[in-house]
Amino acid sequence: MSLENQSNAFTANLYVKGIPVVLNQQRLKVRQLDPRMTRRERLDVEVALASNDSASTLTLADHEDDKPLLLKFVPKADKYEIVAVLRGVYGGNSLKVNPETHHLYVSNGSQGSEFSICKYGVERAVFDDLGNGPVYIQLVSELNGRPLYLAGDKGDLHFKDVNPNNTKHDAYNNEPVNFVIKIVGKPGEERA
Repeated sequence: MSLENQSNAFTANLYVKGIPVVLNQQRLKVRQLDPRMTRRERLDVEVALASNDSASTLTLADHEDDKPLLLKFVPKADKYEIVAVLRGVYGGNSLKVNPETHHLYVSNGSQGSEFSICKYGVERAVFDDLGNGPVYIQLVSELNGRPLYLAGDKGDLHFKDVNPNNTKHDAYNNEPVNFVIKIVGKPGEERA
């Protein structure tokens, strides 16, 4: 990423229906603290934390008051590379769509995927289109030109860049996920 693009970057949190978007690793670590977990549940969480595939996916927090994942949106023309701003193994790594599973995850050092931001009335929104307050948006994967969907698999929620309807019947088609983007740092502001 060039320094010019970094200076035009902004940081934000994403929410879906009031629930913060988090890294699955974060959700699992909070879950591990629950004293009411059974041994089987605790072992399932430990296995998931040990798995890079499971821990690196983006999901929704279990509670509204959980801390959202801070994301840096680095502009590339009318698209964005989205970088996770956190400490640890995934810090500074970009969001990427797995071409096989279509899951959204934090990549480990490889080049991230590019996304465009869609807002009501604006197909490819830039920072100035987002206004001052929180606003509803959709993220569109530039890999296939499709918006992100919220998918569920055995109770685990994750984001995909394809419709998670496996039945192929139109009655079960899902709607693309509408995120609320809440700006935390504007372009040019340094954030620690």
